[in-house]
Amino acid sequence: MIDNPSEIITIEDVMNILTISSKKTIYTYIQRGKLHPINKDDWHIEGRYEFDLEDVIRLKEELKEPGLTTKEVAQQLDLSVNTVNKYIKQELLPAFQAEYRGMNCYFVHEEDLETFKRTHEVGRKPSKRHFYHAEQNIALFQLFVKKDEVKEQFARIISVEDPIMAVTEQHEEITLEELLHRGFEAAYEIESKKTITKEGYATFAFKQTAYAKSQLYKLMDLFYQYLSPTNMRITPQEEKEQFIVEIKPVLLTESSRELVELLESVLISGKINKRSRGIYIDSDLEVVRVKVTSTLKEELQQKAKELGKRNIEELLLYAVQKL
Repeated sequence: MIDNPSEIITIEDVMNILTISSKKTIYTYIQRGKLHPINKDDWHIEGRYEFDLEDVIRLKEELKEPGLTTKEVAQQLDLSVNTVNKYIKQELLPAFQAEYRGMNCYFVHEEDLETFKRTHEVGRKPSKRHFYHAEQNIALFQLFVKKDEVKEQFARIISVEDPIMAVTEQHEEITLEELLHRGFEAAYEIESKKTITKEGYATFAFKQTAYAKSQLYKLMDLFYQYLSPTNMRITPQEEKEQFIVEIKPVLLTESSRELVELLESVLISGKINKRSRGIYIDSDLEVVRVKVTSTLKEELQQKAKELGKRNIEELLLYAVQKL
């Protein structure tokens, strides 16, 4: 490490000080006027660019991260960077954009991350405890029915936290214990399903409602029966009075036009296709192949690493979204 700010240093020294592995990034800083070689006009005499350490230290201060990067947030939460970006996109995790190392990146303030930790269940395998009670095999918004000689009565589970709570057709909120005491039973049993390995999720936004017979909640019944909580994620958005439901690709052996229209009315991302055997719900992930030189591939891999992206695909998707 060079300690004297007046000492002349080479481009390799600059790369070490700025922790940059690609000379191309240094040349970009020079072109943008962020870095000033002392021999920019006659570098051919020495056969290389030379720099004043003081100027490089100034740039290093300028390049300091204005907050936590998505990679740092992911490490603290034990999540993937892709999941952190989803939380930001869904406005669950406050973030701001700023230029960093030549690109606009998302950053998170320390205090916002601490608030998020206190108010959300996080982890590489997120707990489903907030919408599924495994011991009781009861899920959020699951339908309960009471059959008698007059007519059927309906109720919905509105909380799976202890004590488990339900709401009746008359908008009466009661405990599960009281619900069962009144003669209600689960309209269906939630059977465990194998994990669906196909990549991607279809995402839906459901408005919260206390109406036990809501058509939207009927979709939840279908999801639980076809997918089980194993292949679902539910994220409450209290400020918007809605919840986000993400499901793995699945074929519903239902074929009504009303169901298709209902699914499409709450779809945020994904595809709904009518098939001969029913309705296929899929993510909207597509494979795009690009051929590059080995040198460019190495540079893209390094840039992905610098920006906290897991791979080149994530980097390219991030860059396209910013266009």
